[in-house]
Amino acid sequence: MQQAPTISDIFGPEISIERLRETADHLADQMLTHHWHVDRMPWATLPLFPIDPDVDPQRARKLIKFYKAVVTVQTRAEEIAVSIARRLLVAAEQAKLDIEFRRAIAAIMNDEASHVATMIKLEAAAERAFPDIPTRVGESPLFSALMPAIEALEPAVVATFMASYEASVAIRSYAEEQTYKFESILGAMAPRAAEDDGRHAKTLRIVARVFLDRFRSEHGDDQTSSAWHEKILDPFKTFWKLMPAHEYYLAGNDQRQLKNVRKQLDHDVLIMRGILNYLGFTTASKAYIDLDLRNEEPA
Repeated sequence: MQQAPTISDIFGPEISIERLRETADHLADQMLTHHWHVDRMPWATLPLFPIDPDVDPQRARKLIKFYKAVVTVQTRAEEIAVSIARRLLVAAEQAKLDIEFRRAIAAIMNDEASHVATMIKLEAAAERAFPDIPTRVGESPLFSALMPAIEALEPAVVATFMASYEASVAIRSYAEEQTYKFESILGAMAPRAAEDDGRHAKTLRIVARVFLDRFRSEHGDDQTSSAWHEKILDPFKTFWKLMPAHEYYLAGNDQRQLKNVRKQLDHDVLIMRGILNYLGFTTASKAYIDLDLRNEEPA
């Protein structure tokens, strides 16, 4: 199994409140400098998937089915990331956040749009190349619940959730794709997307802090209050408790992956714990949302 990045690998040191604007501006510059798009992929020179050309047809068919499923899930994840970035940008405009934060959110949306364009092209190319091999049906319970709720959620909630997802599930998936033995479009995309998501996670942690500080200025910092429960803790708990089901969905029928679901969840918890600590969530709040996910894991 690919070694999961630690929270310090991804986020580095905590950012002081005095340096939030400066750091957001720097991250925006980095994202724009390193931006790439669908036409940067070697579509004409590499196969879509990392499959040994000499593998037997039955094995090749299983691998194609697996990789088509990977692409389908990642496409959906990137579409949700675009929706969240748009939500945050609109909220930042409405709240008249400093231009540095708006630039950084816009840079995330720019990156995520390129991810979507690339994944959809890959998905379409796979359908044309392998029309007789079905794609995965169904959707993650997390995706099904989160996508229609994005516009109604507090921006602090969606920023926190996306920061965690980018730093754990997304980077972990792209890191594993970089270990494939044979070159492919999927493998060529992975390191670019992983680097992007690292910058996104750093930026989103800052954005979450800014939005949550604004929430505190309006509703106070009593995390037992009705405002905190209604707008922050209860929505957060609703989606966080779907993480085990999401990890099992990602594992599918792969026995090797299924054996590692608890390990993946522990990594998800580690990342989220670090973010919530930085955002000032109390011990009682973290207990309320069942941060460790021990009560939500499927039997």
